[in-house]
Amino acid sequence: MTFMTILAAAVAAVAAAAPLAEYPGEVGEKTGWKCVGSEEGKVVYIPFEGYYESKGGRIESPRFKLDSEIGQNRFYRLTFSAKCPVDGYWWVDFFDAEGNQLPDVNSRLYASDDWTPYDVMVPARPDAAFAQIAFVTKKGAQAKDVSMRQASVAEAAKWCNDLAATLPKLDAPDTKGAWDGLQKARAKILSGVPVTIVLLGDSIMNDTWCGNAVALIQGGLPKADLRCYLSVRGSTGCWYYHEKDHFAEYVGKYKPDLVVIGGISNYGGPAYHSLKEVEDCMVETILRCQLIGAEVVICTPPPSYEFRKDAAAKSFDRSLLQEKDGFLYLQQEYERRAAQRAGAQVWDLTTAPCEAIARSGKPLDWFKRDAAHNDDRGKQLIAQTLAAYFKAGKN
Repeated sequence: MTFMTILAAAVAAVAAAAPLAEYPGEVGEKTGWKCVGSEEGKVVYIPFEGYYESKGGRIESPRFKLDSEIGQNRFYRLTFSAKCPVDGYWWVDFFDAEGNQLPDVNSRLYASDDWTPYDVMVPARPDAAFAQIAFVTKKGAQAKDVSMRQASVAEAAKWCNDLAATLPKLDAPDTKGAWDGLQKARAKILSGVPVTIVLLGDSIMNDTWCGNAVALIQGGLPKADLRCYLSVRGSTGCWYYHEKDHFAEYVGKYKPDLVVIGGISNYGGPAYHSLKEVEDCMVETILRCQLIGAEVVICTPPPSYEFRKDAAAKSFDRSLLQEKDGFLYLQQEYERRAAQRAGAQVWDLTTAPCEAIARSGKPLDWFKRDAAHNDDRGKQLIAQTLAAYFKAGKN
């Protein structure tokens, strides 16, 4: 290795460690941040999440430019201290080079009267060019010493594993045969040629992404050259994505090698669609993927809404997986039938994380940031499970 090569590597390392955004002291309008008023009590549309009651007001940073590595998945370490009288959210919005909003990353701010330090990891899509940091609560949040810098894949994966080590034991999923029918994608992944993966779904698929699953996947497949795109629309499933124009917008434009379909919104209950209708929509979505050369994985619904009746430690109630009328978000038999009909693989993101939660004995909200969505703890259980399926492709 030449001196110039060593010098270039050192400069790159310093640049990677330098903050892309840094705000010493308490942030506010005097430091260039903007305050956005609350719409508390109103049902509003939250991009990439759906229609929910307003999460409150927010204080947001100026938009700032990310590094120049457009085309690669990246990870960012966000550190800050915050205090707020009620639970809220830390939030990072992303934008592409033209200013179009991309799926955000957010998680839980824990209610505290004292300054609480946070050290979190934020994944970005390959096309992310700009970002904006925000803090959101219904009663007002204070934040200080906010900094965001790029992190390596190894650093992001270590952050995930360090968090996982503090969580209830997560069983390894049964990955036998997980890559049957995915031989083209598997061969590309193992050979090191560029592979494009689309993660398609709703805000719960966003949670899977926000658990930094891609860092774990890349860390477990170091020879792979992956481009992973989260493509989501709030509260949306294959009943929407199967339509030609919607498919082109959310899947086709990425020219994927592998499409991973997930979330809890593929079936919204009998008021919207019958089980036969959503099964047919999923089949059509799979077939559209195959027509453009992509192989397909269907991920069963991960935990989102609280499924426990109390905090007592007990085994996961598998009757919740049975097919019944009504919006039972963990049911999945229609997904398995669709996958069998169309030649897709099924990966179980339900059993292992739900068993860990059920056996934990933790309070009912311990894994969550709101009624429907996980905090970093719940996200990590899902991300580790998805990564285990990808790692099984090496064998």
